[in-house]
Amino acid sequence: MNDQSSMVRFSIRLRADGWRWEILDAQGRRRTSGVVRSKVLAAALVIRDICAAQAPVRDHHLISAKAA
Repeated sequence: MNDQSSMVRFSIRLRADGWRWEILDAQGRRRTSGVVRSKVLAAALVIRDICAAQAPVRDHHLISAKAA
């Protein structure tokens, strides 16, 4: 897949209140973010949002990271 419009960047950082995860779109705008208790859960949410970015628009309701 060479369409860079669906590319995302992510970060996972340990903060005082938990693991902060953040997804940025190709233009640097925040797609979604959150704070969770474990790094594993943060990674799972990042993977879920990356999959949502790659999914056809009609399937976005199936993999929304915000619903998690």
